[in-house]
Amino acid sequence: MAISPQSIRKGITIKFDSNVVDKQTVISTSESWNENHQKLFKKLLKQGGSFKINGIVVTVTPEEKTLNSKGEADGGAPKVDPLARF
Repeated sequence: MAISPQSIRKGITIKFDSNVVDKQTVISTSESWNENHQKLFKKLLKQGGSFKINGIVVTVTPEEKTLNSKGEADGGAPKVDPLARF
């Protein structure tokens, strides 16, 4: 069983031997992977990293922006005046 297209979200860069590949290439290549390789790949889609499968170095780089629940860029914690009373 191969990786599903829904697993690969936008904003994720996937490289096979330092060459950027598209979603369809990943899906067709994943058909020859065993279950453990597929689990590892899905984990790396979320957190990023690299590993080697069948002599191919796979590098996954997820999007680094932090988004809130509305899909907007998060501005971080609000700044508080240290001299203000609550």
